[in-house]
Amino acid sequence: SDIVDGVYEVTVESSSSMFKIVHAVLTILDGTMTVDLTLSGTGYLVLYPGTAVEAAADSEDHYIGFTEDADGAYTYTVPVAALDQAFPCAAFSNRKEQWYDRSLLIRADSLPAEAVLVELPDYDALEKKARNDRIEAMKGNSEDGSSSSHSLALEDGVYEVSVALDGGSGRASLDSPARLTVQNETGTVRIRWSSPHYDYMIVDGVRYLPVNTEGNSEFEIPMAALDQPISVIADTTAMSTPHEIDYALIFHLEENKSSSHEPDWNGLIPLTVSSLGMAALGWILGRKERHP
Repeated sequence: SDIVDGVYEVTVESSSSMFKIVHAVLTILDGTMTVDLTLSGTGYLVLYPGTAVEAAADSEDHYIGFTEDADGAYTYTVPVAALDQAFPCAAFSNRKEQWYDRSLLIRADSLPAEAVLVELPDYDALEKKARNDRIEAMKGNSEDGSSSSHSLALEDGVYEVSVALDGGSGRASLDSPARLTVQNETGTVRIRWSSPHYDYMIVDGVRYLPVNTEGNSEFEIPMAALDQPISVIADTTAMSTPHEIDYALIFHLEENKSSSHEPDWNGLIPLTVSSLGMAALGWILGRKERHP
């Protein structure tokens, strides 16, 4: 009721990079809204306006099939209850034959100004405030001793630490173990994501950029506590628009995995060529001469 009836191209945000929307058209008629979603791939046989659990329990009559255009792209028509509000849309993978949960959101600010009958909020200001609130919360955690106020009780050197990741959609991961460098009880850890699409991280209110230009995104960030969650923010460009995602990282020191010490060469048996070894070598060379 807040939008003039019509057909509009809109921006739709997706919770998954595996569900990439390349074109979206919103149709509004007599208070009813639908959106035509054209996906980048053809891996989904049907969609469902709900969760994966609900889709598996429902009948096929409620599934949403696709239409295929001349270029082979799949387009699905999905009902919409409201804009600027995330809604579930399950997708059935044709190859893996299972349902996957997806969440979609249609941005009202992508409509023409004359199509909207109400004043829209300042989205940039809201996003900035939410980001600042998260950063302040991270700083608060540091001050109350939950993360960076702890110094590392480790000797200077380079160590291996296992990495556990919590938060986000569950699709991202970090290489483990990671390299931890300690100097004056201050730790810096180099982490590598499972994706090349992370363009910055925020730790304790400080923004860090990738330290590599090719391959999956790598960062060197402060790591001041072992065996407890450290809150970070990571921005990903894998979705239709960049998203800052809250994560918690937990580092655990790998036992006997410090690379700050030279190998102990004491006690190793010197390698010598014995008479028995010479005899064996002669036998091998003799076989080679007889069987070229």
